Amino acid sequence: MSMRYRFFLAALLWLPLATAGDVPTRHITYREYFDKAQGGWLGKISGVTLGVPREFAETWPPSNIRYFGEVPDHFSDLYSGDDLYFPLLIQICLKKYGTHPTYEQYMREWSDQLFRGKVWGANSIALEHYWAGIMPPKTGFPGYNGGHDDDAQIDFDSAGWVAPGLMNQASEMADYGGHIMCWGDGADGAVMVAAMLSEAFFTSDVEQLVRRAQSVLPRKSAYRAMVEDVLRWHREQPDWRVTRQLLARKYSSESTIEESSAVVNGGAVLIGLLYGDKDFGKTVVTAMHCGWDSDCNPATAGGILGTMLGASKIDPRWSLIFHDTYENYCLRGLPRWLRISEIARDTVEIGQKVVLENGGHVSGTGEERVFTIPVEEPRTLVRQELYSDELIEHNRREMQDYYREKLKLVTRDWQPEWQLTMASFQNPPEVLADYFGRHRVLRAQPGADAVTLQRTVTLAAGKHHYLRVGVAHHPTILNEQTGSPEIGKWILEVQVNGNKVGEFTVYTQGGQVVWEDPQFDLTPYAGQTVRLSLVGREKVSDTEFYMVSESTYWSDVEIISLGQPEPWR
Repeated sequence: MSMRYRFFLAALLWLPLATAGDVPTRHITYREYFDKAQGGWLGKISGVTLGVPREFAETWPPSNIRYFGEVPDHFSDLYSGDDLYFPLLIQICLKKYGTHPTYEQYMREWSDQLFRGKVWGANSIALEHYWAGIMPPKTGFPGYNGGHDDDAQIDFDSAGWVAPGLMNQASEMADYGGHIMCWGDGADGAVMVAAMLSEAFFTSDVEQLVRRAQSVLPRKSAYRAMVEDVLRWHREQPDWRVTRQLLARKYSSESTIEESSAVVNGGAVLIGLLYGDKDFGKTVVTAMHCGWDSDCNPATAGGILGTMLGASKIDPRWSLIFHDTYENYCLRGLPRWLRISEIARDTVEIGQKVVLENGGHVSGTGEERVFTIPVEEPRTLVRQELYSDELIEHNRREMQDYYREKLKLVTRDWQPEWQLTMASFQNPPEVLADYFGRHRVLRAQPGADAVTLQRTVTLAAGKHHYLRVGVAHHPTILNEQTGSPEIGKWILEVQVNGNKVGEFTVYTQGGQVVWEDPQFDLTPYAGQTVRLSLVGREKVSDTEFYMVSESTYWSDVEIISLGQPEPWR
C-alpha cells in the first residue's frame, strides 16, 4: 500500500464529534470569498513584513515597536519571505495537480522552483533528503528532521483558504502536506492553522474559531493541550504578558530566543488573536512581541484575522500600503511582479473545485457566483505521533546509515582512509581532477547536516601531532534574480571523538579562490585511538540563493607527527 493511500485511509478513520440528519449549509458570494482570501494573503504579508526585523531577536520584556520602522510601498519576498512563497508554492501545486497533490508532485515543484539558499529549517532538511532519495513522510520524521518545528505551520495556509468552511478537508490537506517536513506536534501546527483559516470565512468570534479548530487535533497532542491552556489563561488573565510568560514557562526551553517549535510559536499566534480584540494592528504586534519566531507568528495571526475581516475591513495602514504588489525573487518560473489580488483570485478558483468535490454547490457565473457549502462538524484526527528519545535515536541512526552507504565510494579515489558520511545530493559530491592549482580535489556541498568526513586513527604516544587540511571555496556566482555577485563562505570545524577542537572560516579573497592549509594541534590525544571528524558548515545569509556557493573543496588531509613541537607553536 502506498504512503499516500495510507494517509487517505487515516482520513477515513477520523472520529466525528457530532452527527446530523439533514446537512445544513452555509453560503458565501464570490465577492465575499475573494475579499476574505485577499484579506488572508494581505494579513500574512503585513504581519511578516512587520516581524522580519525582529525575527528571533524580540527579547523579553518586549520592544516598544508598534508599526513598521520603514513603511513599505510593496511586498518583497527577498528577505525571510518564506512565510509567503511557501504558501504560494503550495497553491501552485494545488492549481497544477488538483486538490490532492502527491508527495512526489509536491517535492518536484519544490526542487524545480525553490532556490536552495532561500529554504531554511525543517523545509531545507526535507528537500535535502528528497534529493538523496528519501521520500516523505520519512523526510519529516524526528531523527531525520526536527519533527516538531513550525515550518508546516507557516507553509500550509493555502489548505485553509481553498476550503472555506470545510475544516475537515483543510485539515486533511494540511496534515498530509505537513508531514513532508514535520511530524506529531509540527504537523499538528499545520492542521490547526488550516482549520482556523477554513473556519474564519464563516465566524467573527475568535474564541469560537480557536475552539472549533482545536477539535480536529489528536486527543493526546501537546499542541491541543497548549491550545486549551492558552484559552484558559486568556479567561483568567487580562494581561497578555502574563499569558505569554505562562506559555514560556510550560512550553518553551527558555534557553534561547531562537525557539522554533510549533507548540510555543502556535501559542504566540493564539495570544495575538485572543488578546487582539479583532484589531489588526494590535493582533500582529502582540503576536510579534511574544517573541521566538517573531516574523512567522504575526504573519500567521495576521493571515487568520485578515481572512476573518476581509481585505476591505483591514485598517488601510496595514493593507493599502502594499499597493496590491508582490515582488517575487524566490520562486523560479514566476514573473518578478505579481498582483496580490490575482493570487487571491487563484485561491478562489481552486476553492471552487474543493467545494464541488466535497458536497458543495456553486450557482451563477463569474463574480455573481454563490458558493453553497455543507456545514461540517470537526472530526478529530485519530493518529497519535508521540516523541521518545528511543524513536529519535533510532531514526537518526537509520538516516546516518543511509547517507553513509550512499556516499561510501566517493572518497575511494581521493583519500580512502577518510569516509564522507554526509553531503548534499542537489549537486552530488565528486572528485575533481584539478581545481585552481591543486589536483584530485574533493568537492562537496553541505546537506541535511553539513559536510562530514570521518576516520579513526591511532596517534602514537610521545609524539606531537598536527592535522593539516587543504581547503578552498567556490568562485563568486552572479545571482540570476538580483544581478548581484554572491560570495559565500563556509566554516571548517574539527572534532575529536565528537568534541570540537577548532574551526577555520574559508572564503574567497576579492572573489578569487585561494587555497589555505590550516593546522590543528592533536598532541593532547597522543597515545589514543580517536575518531576525527571534519565538518564543513554552511554560512548562509539572507542574501544568498545558491547552496553551491557554500560548496566545500578539500585538496588533502594530512596528520603530521613530530618528535618535538613545531617551531612556530
